[in-house]
Amino acid sequence: MGDLTFTERMLVKYAGERAVEAPLTLGQINTLEWLGDDTRAGLYRMMEWAVTVPDGTTLDDVAETLAVLVERHESLRTSCVTGDSARQRVSGSGQVAVDVYETAAGAGSPIDPVEVTDLISALQARPVDDVGDPMLRAAVAVRDGAIRLVLIACSHLAVDCESLAVVVRQFNWLIRHPAERRAGPLTHQPVDQAAAEHSPRGRRRAEASLRYWGQHMSRMPQSVYAMPRPTGGGEREVRHDYAVPGAASGEGDPLGCWLDSPALRLALPHIAARTQTTLPMVLSAAFCAVLAWRTGSTDLVFASLANNRIGRNLHDYVGTLAQDTLLAVDAGTTSFDELIRRAGSGTLRAAMHGLYDVKLLQSLQSEIGDRRGVLFQRDCACNINLFDFDGETRPAGPPEAARDALARTALRWHVPPYFRVLLLLRVIDSDGEPLLGLTTGHADLVPAAEIESLLLGIDRLLAAAATGDVDLRRMTEITGLTPVTRGPEWQRVDGCWIELPEVQRLVDDAVRVPARVIAVPDDDGRPVLTAYITAGGPVRTPREAHDACMSLLTGRYTAMAPGRYVICAGPPGDPDDPAAWRRRPVLAEGDGREEQR
Repeated sequence: MGDLTFTERMLVKYAGERAVEAPLTLGQINTLEWLGDDTRAGLYRMMEWAVTVPDGTTLDDVAETLAVLVERHESLRTSCVTGDSARQRVSGSGQVAVDVYETAAGAGSPIDPVEVTDLISALQARPVDDVGDPMLRAAVAVRDGAIRLVLIACSHLAVDCESLAVVVRQFNWLIRHPAERRAGPLTHQPVDQAAAEHSPRGRRRAEASLRYWGQHMSRMPQSVYAMPRPTGGGEREVRHDYAVPGAASGEGDPLGCWLDSPALRLALPHIAARTQTTLPMVLSAAFCAVLAWRTGSTDLVFASLANNRIGRNLHDYVGTLAQDTLLAVDAGTTSFDELIRRAGSGTLRAAMHGLYDVKLLQSLQSEIGDRRGVLFQRDCACNINLFDFDGETRPAGPPEAARDALARTALRWHVPPYFRVLLLLRVIDSDGEPLLGLTTGHADLVPAAEIESLLLGIDRLLAAAATGDVDLRRMTEITGLTPVTRGPEWQRVDGCWIELPEVQRLVDDAVRVPARVIAVPDDDGRPVLTAYITAGGPVRTPREAHDACMSLLTGRYTAMAPGRYVICAGPPGDPDDPAAWRRRPVLAEGDGREEQR
């Protein structure tokens, strides 16, 4: 920011075709829930996109173009009213704030990424003007009268990633074609989307999405990436091109890395063409392959982003549409090509079930989680934002070139903003090429060495698959990844890998009296986690014990609430002896779910 000097704030007037109120869309409800139901928070949760403009572009050109975009897309001038009568309110006219900065960057020199970061920081630091439209803001960096950079910033309440891409795409077209700077006829807007969602067909689709979620949440593991906690002495050496940021030690520390891979970019078109799928489907399958091999679990279910742009009227729609869905893939195959096809089918099914009322979903998650003793923590997620890569992509060069390019792979480490996800795959469009990265919100559980091995595993797998199908039984040979080793303290309970010591710690923290957790086989030989608890503490009944355990599950990826609770008259002489606990007088017992049922 030291190279930027604020010079003026332009207020760009707009006049839309209509001013109207309507119910909230499902996407707006979802975003408000994420923001904490605070519409003011939307003013400070912005998505930015930096664009360059042709030589000779003036501030008036920028102002005219922005005015047209706000008039064309009602979401950019819509406020959300919360409370008992939640509504969206479209303003008929108003103003957009455009902050202008003089930059010290050399005229005519290439744009440096630091310039973009500085302009974003400058825009974020300036207060929101009450007379400006809070859904859209802009900043312009100028040098000696010439515009170097335009930054477009939209509230999360107004756009999702793909909507922002639409705004930027249209900005780039209009800034170069002055004769077409007009709003044009009214197209599909959030008001219309709300009407469609409240129609019988729209309600059926939302209900089907909840059923889809319910089916998978009733069987999916609490944590896809349930791994032993790393030990300091056993980590592999990390090979990287830049130093890993020094933030990866305590719980809650985020860490991310981008895979800058010519091999991946060369391989993807060959694989997609051979399997007759898309680049996102191939990338999802590669993620599934390394997850399945590393964790030893082939029944994969994890969160993935659905853009919900089904239908021609939503192609250039600007509004909040994207929501989580669940991608379910059976990775139990030895053929990578077959896994790609399965991931493709799973992606299509997931895409059909990503539009729902998030509050109803949360209620369903709570009900299923209480019954199973698990918490949906979105521990593993996939977010592939490749707006122009769903169609045919032609291979460039022979497939063998991908393997030769592996030596040029580089890792770019960074510290992202904190978020709770344990492992997130991100793929973005970087100058027309896919850029893949992994991010964690818990670098103590997923350290740099693990992130590196997963990224390089994906890279090597795709390079090998460029020339033909890959036998997934050779994953260690091809990728260097080794399956995790789990000791006797691990148990498979209701489809979840759990550590008995972690369940014991959960119960100890919840009941605060002597207790012991034992895995007791049921009539079918399946383990049932049974908690023997001393009476006299804060919990008096199985229901209270279950509630206490459920309330402490957040962040405990390898623990789950017991399936049965036994309240004993007192602890045995040897609290480490399971048989001694079974001999204690029982005051109350049950699964702790009775009153809920």
